[in-house]
Amino acid sequence: MELGQCTSVPCHPKNAMDHANATSEVLDDTSDVLVTSFLGCILAVMRLVDTVGNIYTLVVVNLSMTFTGSMYIYIVNLALADLLYLSTIPFVVCTYFVKDWYFGDVGCRVLFCLDLLTRHTSIFILTIMSTERCSQGVAVVKPLDTIGRSRDYRRAVTCLMSFLLAFPTMILIDLRTSDQGGVTKRMCHPTWQMETYKVYLTILFNTCILAPGLVIGYLYIKLARTY
Repeated sequence: MELGQCTSVPCHPKNAMDHANATSEVLDDTSDVLVTSFLGCILAVMRLVDTVGNIYTLVVVNLSMTFTGSMYIYIVNLALADLLYLSTIPFVVCTYFVKDWYFGDVGCRVLFCLDLLTRHTSIFILTIMSTERCSQGVAVVKPLDTIGRSRDYRRAVTCLMSFLLAFPTMILIDLRTSDQGGVTKRMCHPTWQMETYKVYLTILFNTCILAPGLVIGYLYIKLARTY
């Protein structure tokens, strides 16, 4: 028998290519399953730990007499916002595993909007809590400087800004279907133009990360100098 001659499988380039493609598809499917399972486990553990932590916070805050007034409201709202955000994780995990979206067009809009809304609300609440802490520190040293300052406008601004920043996500998204190997798949798809989306991401970065970070840093430096 000559070297390189095939015995059981016909020597045909197409057969070899088909076998290689099938092997590659199996490896890709296995890799996808492993990555999806890993991400699903991480998200499930995060949801469990964070849910327990936020419920514990709500119980402690409501039973303790230490937290009163606006600080009580902020901590409760922060915990509730986190719990609301965590409620979206099962939908994300389900989509990872089944690679399909079962919750309709309304589900797309509500889930993506809720994601941004709760995230911004949490960040803005932390920023306002920092301003409250700074105001309390200034009030100790200069009590007359803080007379007449209302907290209501801060809460109103927080709600309004969070909603306005999340609202475009609710509008500019829809549910699209595709045919994958004879199986209909549904996925949420943004309808943004690329340039508009870049501007929106820039606004989100500045309002969600950069500006709150600078404000909180400035407030605590001011508080340290005041003390």
